[in-house]
Amino acid sequence: MSDDSTFAVRLKRRRFVRLSGAAGVAALAGCSSQEDLQGDGGDGGDGGDGSDDGDDGDDGGDGDDGDDDGSNGGDPIGVGVVIPFSGDLSDFGQPMLNGLEMAQEDINAAGGPLGREIELFDEDSETNSTAGVNSANSLVNTQNVSGLIGAVSSGVTISIAQSVSIPNEILHITSASSSPTISTLDDNDLVFRTRTNDRFIAQVMAQVIEDEGVDSAAVLYINNDFGAALADTFEETFSGTTTATVGYESGQSSYQQALSELYADDPEFIAYAGYPESGTTILNQWNEEGYGGNWVLHTSLLSQDFLTNVGADILNGMYGVRTLPPTGDATSTFEEDYADAYPDADLFSPYSWNSYDALVSYALAVHHAGTTDPNTVKESMRPVSNPEGEGVSYAAVGDGFDLIDDGTAIDYSGPSGEVNYDENGDVASDMVIVQVEDGEFVDQETIPAGDLI
Repeated sequence: MSDDSTFAVRLKRRRFVRLSGAAGVAALAGCSSQEDLQGDGGDGGDGGDGSDDGDDGDDGGDGDDGDDDGSNGGDPIGVGVVIPFSGDLSDFGQPMLNGLEMAQEDINAAGGPLGREIELFDEDSETNSTAGVNSANSLVNTQNVSGLIGAVSSGVTISIAQSVSIPNEILHITSASSSPTISTLDDNDLVFRTRTNDRFIAQVMAQVIEDEGVDSAAVLYINNDFGAALADTFEETFSGTTTATVGYESGQSSYQQALSELYADDPEFIAYAGYPESGTTILNQWNEEGYGGNWVLHTSLLSQDFLTNVGADILNGMYGVRTLPPTGDATSTFEEDYADAYPDADLFSPYSWNSYDALVSYALAVHHAGTTDPNTVKESMRPVSNPEGEGVSYAAVGDGFDLIDDGTAIDYSGPSGEVNYDENGDVASDMVIVQVEDGEFVDQETIPAGDLI
């Protein structure tokens, strides 16, 4: 738990004011407090329809399985966190850790799963597979963590899953990695994620270009599992001619060779899947050399910082595709709580709320399973988060613990929207097409997840 006492004080003050207001409204309306606490958190994004496994939630919690994990007041439950505090995706590390700390605060304030606190152990993935695997191994072998959360880069996440999580039978949740390859891992159902699969984004990127009446496009992608999988899906989806598919390595001072290959056949549009640091250099060099054409950008590039660093004049008119930000009381209250708990934070990432939901869904699954044993907990991940069940929303994890204790099925939804894990451990969200106008990303059209599944 964070040592910053002001964090807990600010967060509790915010919760007290909000929950007191909810209770007052409930009293006036003659509604139960549980209904008001649930709020509109499930409205954010379609979230998919889950899977048949969600029906298992009707059985409620499994109770104490007779091992030490079922006893109250036991040792903390260790959860390892491998996220980037350095490298190409370093901007996302601290905001994600902030979201995880908020979840930790809520979980432990509610008594913790099985009466035990959650303890976080974080390591830097360095946006590098070797470093990520080494960090994950250290957490598993030294800290004896029961679960892992991370990373951001899909390549790092896949390496950790294949080299650490799966062989060691550790439950693994990623709140940021989006490669379609993750869905097909031979993972014995140990890998879950609270971030939408990139195949949705690739489909919509192709649709954007087709809707512009363009029949030729090229693909530029960072040469890792994330980029390569998106490039493959785009090429399979795009009805026109893909003139070139060009991969590149990050960290270069010049990308002129990649740009030259990309524009060899003069494509009208570029579909680009990359990261902010290298993307800034690429688009500035594209502008300086006057290559022309238009671009559609992956969601990882759609931050205000990226727009500022590249320049609004350079990005003006470019398109982007991202998951539709969730809406409702859970999302807005989370954002307020985040600002209250971290007033000096330079960045806020959507992965913050995905990270919050990853840890809360794990804690609820542990409580439902009656143990921290990953092979048992994985069987509870869907029952606590998928329909049908009593709604449990943001900052109400204690209600979830109580309902599980009473044998009541629950359906957790949080600030990232619905957390409905399908048969692959994935969630689904609506997509939104944006365009850069006057220095801002302006929403153009929403594509329901149901149209893409």
